Order: sequence, then C-alpha cells, then structure tokens
Amino acid sequence: ALYVRNHAPVPDVAWPADEVSRASHVQQHEVLFEAVEGSAEGGPVEEDATMTISQLQTRFGTTTVTSILQCAGNRASEDIAATGASGFTGTPFEAITQGMVGNAQWTGVRLADVLPALYPKECAATKKHGGGEWHVVFEGADGYSASSPLARVLSHEHDCLLATHMNGELLSPDHGYPLRALLPGIAGARNVKWLQSISLQRHPVDAPWNDYYYKNAKAEQIQDLKLQSLILLHEGSRSSENHGKAKVHVGGVAYSGGTGNAIARVEVSADGGKCWSEATLQASEVVADGSHKSFGWVRWVANLEVEVSSGAVAVDVCCRATDTAGTTQSEKPAKERG
Repeated sequence: ALYVRNHAPVPDVAWPADEVSRASHVQQHEVLFEAVEGSAEGGPVEEDATMTISQLQTRFGTTTVTSILQCAGNRASEDIAATGASGFTGTPFEAITQGMVGNAQWTGVRLADVLPALYPKECAATKKHGGGEWHVVFEGADGYSASSPLARVLSHEHDCLLATHMNGELLSPDHGYPLRALLPGIAGARNVKWLQSISLQRHPVDAPWNDYYYKNAKAEQIQDLKLQSLILLHEGSRSSENHGKAKVHVGGVAYSGGTGNAIARVEVSADGGKCWSEATLQASEVVADGSHKSFGWVRWVANLEVEVSSGAVAVDVCCRATDTAGTTQSEKPAKERG
C-alpha cells in the first residue's frame, strides 16, 4: 500500500519467479563504492571497492528500524492553496494531496558502520569537525542520483540504512529491489532505489533532481522533512441525548520529520483553530526495534462535541502536532521553491 513515485521507468532488474531465488539474487547483488576524487593533485585518493550484500551483512550485520517515507511533494495542492504557486503549479502534480507518505519497518545494513570502513579519512574528518563539506552520493540502476550530507548519514541515531526488506519482506521492484537507500526523516527524493553505487564528494551531486528540483526558499536542497499531522478519518453524528450538539470522531497520524523527536501531543479543533482539544496518542502501537529515534508515525484519535442548530452542519476540523522538543506544527509552511 506504500505510495510509488519514480523519476524514470523502473529498471529491468532481475526478478526471479520464486522467493528463494529472489533472496539469493539479493545476496549476490553488488554495490560499487567509488574512489574519492579529491586530492590536491587530482586523481583518486582511495581505490574503488565492490561488495555484495552478503558481504556487507556478514561484516556489518543488519538491523530493523521504523520510519516514514514521504515524497517532498506531498500535500502540494494544500501548499499551493496556502502559499501560492509553486514548482508543481501547471503540472499533473499540483493536485497531490496527502497520500505520498507511508510508515514501514525497514531492514538493512547501517551506513554509519559501512562508510567509516570504506572511507576512513573522510568520515574521521567529518566526525572530528562535527560536519564538513562531504556529501554521500547514491546512484540507482535507473540513472537517478541524489546526495545527502555525510555528517547526517554517519550519525548512528539517524538510522540510515542500505535496505533490502520492508515490513519483513524483500523489497518489490517498485520499491527498489534488490537494494535502496533508506534515510529516515529525509525527503523521499534522496532515498535512492535500485541502488548500484555510492560515492563521496565535496559538493552535492549536480544531477537535476538534486541541483534543480526540491529546493527551499533559499535555493538550498531540501533534506529534512517537517513536523506533520494528518487527518485520515472524520465522522459526524447527532447526539441523541442532546439535540443541540453533534459528535465528531477524528483520527490520523503525526510524525516529527527530520528531527526524529517523539510526538508529545496532537491537538484537534472543530472550529477552524479557535478552540483546541488534546487527542489520544496510540503510542502502544509503536513497535520496538533497532530505532534510535522516532522517525515513524504515531496514530491518534479524538472525539469532539460541537454546538449545532437544525439542518446540516459544516464543521471545520484541523489538527496540529507538538514534539518533545516543544516545537509545534505551524499553521502553514514557509514559502519554498516547490
């Protein structure tokens, strides 16, 4: 049920007929770790290295983490209505509502373990200086490539993976079989599917999806997702006990985006944001796994009572989330480039 969004056709990757053969093919899949081109004299400062998924798993082990995956264009239609024309205006994507997000458990090898072993100098320098200029470039079999800051990918608490499984099953071709990058809290456009190669460079990759699309108001690449809450269910009914009131049942999800902070509360309003009631978080549903932070979503429900008169009643329902750092979802987002 997870949404599918591609910038190019799904590549013609081998998809054996039976599950045993598919699992074997995954184990044999090779990932190229490209040499770093960055010495003062030019030329490589490290050698290319190719490793199979089996070798990566044997050397570094695997883990499972829960994370949303969200397209950077999610809620494009609402954004246009709230802030004006965007890069999606005039395209088929201007009508996107809130369906380009999903929540799943992902299993794979931690990039925070893999990259220091293959790029020790660059990773050591990045950790020493608490950031730096290095970026990780991911490239897929479809020719799509994107990059994210090395400092973010190297952080153990951010749970970035080379993922082979979603919800305990091998990735399907639509979702990146046999291997994808899974970067919790980072825009879906950076979570490259059908992963074939990884490299480091001193500047973001200049592929169009990185260099031109998915930019913020400062023309910087969008990386971290924003704090969000979504209404997925709303039902209204008259109260048989009191004809002057109606009951409204509302449900949805909330997630913190790039921070990975847990959701502290969700508030719901039935009058367009004048009065707020706290929803009930269904935190017991959150499954314990190898996650260091809260990159998945939490479901919430609320039962509201509103004053009504005779006839049909229009109720303006909205919600807002607050995380454990005290950040509350804004009424509308800052204007981005789209």
